Amino acid sequence: MTTAQHGLPRHVAGVTGAAVIALAAVACSDEDPAPVGDGTNPPPIVVEGPDDTGTGAAGPTTDPPTDAPTGAPTVEDVDPAAPPPFQTPGTPQVSEASGEPMLPVDLHVGDHDGYDRIVVELAGDGVPGWRTEYVTEAVGAGRGERIDVDADAVLGVEITGTRYPDEGEDHYAPRGPVDGEDLVEEVHYVGTFEGVTQLFIGVDDGPAAYRVFPLVRPARLVIDIADPGD
Repeated sequence: MTTAQHGLPRHVAGVTGAAVIALAAVACSDEDPAPVGDGTNPPPIVVEGPDDTGTGAAGPTTDPPTDAPTGAPTVEDVDPAAPPPFQTPGTPQVSEASGEPMLPVDLHVGDHDGYDRIVVELAGDGVPGWRTEYVTEAVGAGRGERIDVDADAVLGVEITGTRYPDEGEDHYAPRGPVDGEDLVEEVHYVGTFEGVTQLFIGVDDGPAAYRVFPLVRPARLVIDIADPGD
C-alpha cells in the first residue's frame, strides 16, 4: 500500500454533460456488477423501492443511453436490478445536475459482492450531477489544500448542483476520513464550495473500474468501485 496525493480538475475537457432525470430511492443493493463499458458517459439509473441495505423491493428505473443527449432525456422503465455498466478506470464520467440545488446530509461506505459502494445522501427535489476521474493530486477546492489519501489510487468526485446549509439546517460535515471495508481504503469528504461538493476515494491495488448513478426520493449519488477479487 502506498500513500498518494491527488486532485480533481474542476472541468473535464472533451466531455459533454449528460442530463439525468429519474425517479427512485435505494442507495445500496447486492446485485453483481455489470460488465465494464467503454463510453464516456455512464448510463445513469434511478431506482425506486429498496432501502440503504438493499433489502427492499425495487420499482421503476431510468436508464438513459450512453451518448450525451442533445435535448431533455426521456424516462423509460427498465429492469431495476440492472445498474449501469462499470466504466474503464481512465474514462472520466460527467453528468449535469437538474432541479433545485441540493444539500448533502449523509455519507455511507459499504462492501458488497463484486464492488464497494459509496453513497452521498442529499436533501432536496433535484437530481445531482457529477464529474469523476482518477487523479494524480488531491487538492481541495477553495483554499487549494493538498490532502493525503492513503491508497494506491484516488478517484476524485465532484457532485454538482449542491448548496451550503441554511442556518441551523442539518447537513453532513466532514469529521476526518471515513474508513472503507475492502477495496476502498478511505473516503475524504472535503465539503461544498460554489455549488460543488468534493470528495476523494482511496482505492487499494491501483485504479479500478467504477460506475456512478443517481437515486431520487430521497436524492442520492452512488459510486460503485468494481472489486473482481470478491
